[in-house]
Amino acid sequence: MLRKLAAVLSGALLAVLVAPALCTPAGAEEAKAQSPAEPQTNVRVTIRLGRMEQGKRNVLKSYDLVVAAGTVGSKLLSGARVPIPTAGSDAAEKGMGNDGATRFVYQNIGFSVDAKVWILGDKKIKLLAELEDSRVKERTGNQPPFVETRQLSINAILSDGAPLEVTRVEGEADQPGFVEIEAKVLR
Repeated sequence: MLRKLAAVLSGALLAVLVAPALCTPAGAEEAKAQSPAEPQTNVRVTIRLGRMEQGKRNVLKSYDLVVAAGTVGSKLLSGARVPIPTAGSDAAEKGMGNDGATRFVYQNIGFSVDAKVWILGDKKIKLLAELEDSRVKERTGNQPPFVETRQLSINAILSDGAPLEVTRVEGEADQPGFVEIEAKVLR
């Protein structure tokens, strides 16, 4: 009796967990893209961050991340946890420097990516990714340092092995730059 109840409950739990994902258009597309019965395939996702210098592309940073297609995805964090002073001595609170800081919060500074991929067939790969690139800017005068951050959400269909520029930053305030991604099925 207990075995029958356990089997019914585990089947119901599986239906509750799987059914909502398959009811959405995105879930149905993902289920068709790579069924669970197929062996998992790895995809190398390459992310290149660069600057435009005199009309030429100059790659400054390149990150490779291997992601199992059709699964929960992969994450990468490259950088440091930096202390940011939030309170301190009277001198620090009056803008006279932060040498007497007594309280800090920590923030991740550097590059991070969270990526998921699905193989669609016909040498196409669907990529969902969240990127963040941040750095601490030097303080001026008695001002505390500040964090400069760029975030990018990517929802793209890529051709296997072909790079795709997903964004370009140009303007007077920003130094011209670009983000390029490439996904390659590993066989």
